[in-house]
Amino acid sequence: MEAITNAMVRGLRPRGRVYEVTCGRLAGFAVRVLPTGKKVFLVRHRRGGHDSRVRIGQWGPELSAEQARLQAMAILAGGPPAGRDDEEDEPAKPPMIASVAAGVAPRSAQARSPKRAANELLKPSPSQITLRDVAERFLREHAGPHLKPGTALNYRRCLEQIILPALGDRAFDSITRSDVKSLYAKNLERRSAADCMICVIGSLYTRVIDDWELADMRNPTAGIKRRKSRMVERFLSPEERRRVVTEIQAALKIPPTNKGHIEPVSAWALMLLMLTGHRRNEILTLTWEMIDWQHACLNYPDTKTGQRTARVSSEVMTLLREIHDKAGNPRFGFVLRGRNGGRLTRINDTWERIRTAVGLPDVRLHDLRHSFASDALMAGVPLAIVGEMLGHKQPMTTKRYAHLSDQSVRSALETTAKRITDAWRDAPPPASEAPFVPLTDRQWSRIAPLVAAEKARGGPPVDLRGIVDGIRWVQQRKARWREVPARFGTPTTCWRWFSKWSESGVWGEIAGIVGAVGAGV
Repeated sequence: MEAITNAMVRGLRPRGRVYEVTCGRLAGFAVRVLPTGKKVFLVRHRRGGHDSRVRIGQWGPELSAEQARLQAMAILAGGPPAGRDDEEDEPAKPPMIASVAAGVAPRSAQARSPKRAANELLKPSPSQITLRDVAERFLREHAGPHLKPGTALNYRRCLEQIILPALGDRAFDSITRSDVKSLYAKNLERRSAADCMICVIGSLYTRVIDDWELADMRNPTAGIKRRKSRMVERFLSPEERRRVVTEIQAALKIPPTNKGHIEPVSAWALMLLMLTGHRRNEILTLTWEMIDWQHACLNYPDTKTGQRTARVSSEVMTLLREIHDKAGNPRFGFVLRGRNGGRLTRINDTWERIRTAVGLPDVRLHDLRHSFASDALMAGVPLAIVGEMLGHKQPMTTKRYAHLSDQSVRSALETTAKRITDAWRDAPPPASEAPFVPLTDRQWSRIAPLVAAEKARGGPPVDLRGIVDGIRWVQQRKARWREVPARFGTPTTCWRWFSKWSESGVWGEIAGIVGAVGAGV
């Protein structure tokens, strides 16, 4: 944004609606352009705990942009308001601070240059709002009403433990991008905390600038690049999954008083997590009222991504019916109840014992969700459907599994190609055709120097002896290039080398050597 000057104001054109242009040098100073063509200077500031706009006056011969700027600086520094904010009324000469109206600097600024006096007015006032004050409003008006309780709690902890101890006593509009980058660098050892800090400051200043209009400033987190977090991807293999299930079944048989025993409700929780791929809290907070037995789906009123209806498999419904029967066929309450009848707790501790027993210390409970996605993609389920199964709101969230989908397609291609080439390799030659005789060592010893010179010019390593035999096979059988047996090389490779050798005349020499040596010359 550029500074408000007479030239800039002169160039502003009226529109169908009122609009404002803010000053790039003095935060809070702005010019409002009316549809009638009038241009009015004003100040946006906070006084007495309320946001307000103070009208300075209309631009014209009696009030220049520089004069309006001086009045704005005085108002922002704590002087009396210059007038009321009225768009359409044509006021008399706007009231001004006496010393400024008379063209005399304030007493504290006498005997100083106008520029130095302006700088004095721009210095932060002790009554300025601190970042701590803004943070309290942010938690009260935004985090509490609009964020989930867990997210709001994380925001509060981040403010209290990281942001406010470092920046809380400073004026909120004095925080710069450099301050935030420095604070981010100091907390890089705790990567998640540092990333959360950037997120909280960015959200806070979005409220300050866009929602509350407390200042015309740039969001101090704008343009800050966070270091890429390591993507944790751990998937259970079929063999590892068997070991986990075997251990769970064995732990259920251990007497309750013995070490290693787990309660049936904990085993049910782990099985549901593996069979659904749902988030831990979604399973632990599942109630009987959420289960739609007729349509085989779970109606979550609130999840990480909002309200959600999740379809589940017949295996999941069978397990839920088993739990329902063993719990006494309840109609209300948690599906997975603890000993006191409330929500099941300490499931992480149970998983810790299971994964240690089977030798999988790096597998987190959340990795059961990743493994569900992996199994689905390996079974050929499209990526978009996997995102629906997992309850992802954004397609980009599911993209992290795209390489698994590619791997599944690649495996299918390799299996198909191998089946086809095996059929080629095992097919006997037609009875009417003479059997193909590969190059002898004697023939190859004379051909090798010719093709070696061509190979030295670059290109990936290939079996040139096999390539020569492949070309000879095509010529002898009068076959198509795509019919070249896989033992000689790929059809494309054989064709490219034949074209290259034909253009350079090498193939004529090769054919001559094959014929001469074959005839005993």
